[in-house]
Amino acid sequence: VVAAILAGGTAYALYPNIKYCFLVIGASALVAILFVGYLPQGDQAMGRGLKGKGLALDEQGHVENIDNADKNHDDNDTAPPAIEQQQSQQEQSATYWEVFADRNVFIVCATGFFFHFANANVLLVLGELMGGDNDDGTPKQSAIPLIAGAIVTAQLTMAIATIAGDKLTARGVGRKPLFLAGLATLPIRCALIIYWKDAGEAFLLSTQVFDGLGGGLCGLIHPYLLADIAFGSGRFNVLMGLSASCFGLGATLSNYLGQMIVENMGHVASLTGSLFLSFIPVILFAALMPETMGLRGQLAPNTHYDDEISEKKAENHKESYIQMA
Repeated sequence: VVAAILAGGTAYALYPNIKYCFLVIGASALVAILFVGYLPQGDQAMGRGLKGKGLALDEQGHVENIDNADKNHDDNDTAPPAIEQQQSQQEQSATYWEVFADRNVFIVCATGFFFHFANANVLLVLGELMGGDNDDGTPKQSAIPLIAGAIVTAQLTMAIATIAGDKLTARGVGRKPLFLAGLATLPIRCALIIYWKDAGEAFLLSTQVFDGLGGGLCGLIHPYLLADIAFGSGRFNVLMGLSASCFGLGATLSNYLGQMIVENMGHVASLTGSLFLSFIPVILFAALMPETMGLRGQLAPNTHYDDEISEKKAENHKESYIQMA
């Protein structure tokens, strides 16, 4: 939010030399990098999607201190089932094929691809509709500040949506309805921009509230979904990288193809394409993705605890992937 405000203010103050606003963005990125070293590392095994050492995650994803639980049961002849199970099972990571072939992983990646394929270009088109050009073809002085305002509006709304989503998750609301709510904001946003294309900058800017709602809910639930799926597999980071790559590919194609349509057919045609595409992730996720909350350990791709079960799961995952493809 601060970076967007500073970049917009710099571009407005130094107009027409708006190129200097990129220096502000670069400096903001460097400051962010400096603070990465202050983030707590935590349990590396748990961060990979394994149960961790001394700590464990239950089906809801809540942290349980096994060491304390062990001390509380010193007088008992038998250890608690959760502790006994963890002690008897050697945690091993699933293979990459088992992770990539998982049906739920495919659905999450495909949903994210189509969502960003429809979404990324919308902000560019919105900025062009709000900013416009002068008679000589140069961008207006208000263009960059308006885009910065659009980003700030979305980011502030995103923060509120994230807090609300966290509270709803704590109350037991599932991952699926919250993620679907985030996906459903995109067609609404596209439809409103098309309807308000000539209504003025204030109306167009207000549509960024839906961008913030979608980004906040989807951004919050995305790692929860993957943590539920990858629990026990040791490949959580792999799934985060895989899904982020799919999201980025969709966004890149969106910007490229969306701007081609703008040049040849106009802004409304590009937004209409995004509107129709935005229904694909909603339908895909609603129809095919199961609820994952409370099912950690049951959805994980292979955990190598039983070789026979591992082979059977691998075959089922391969068949599911082929069917989905």
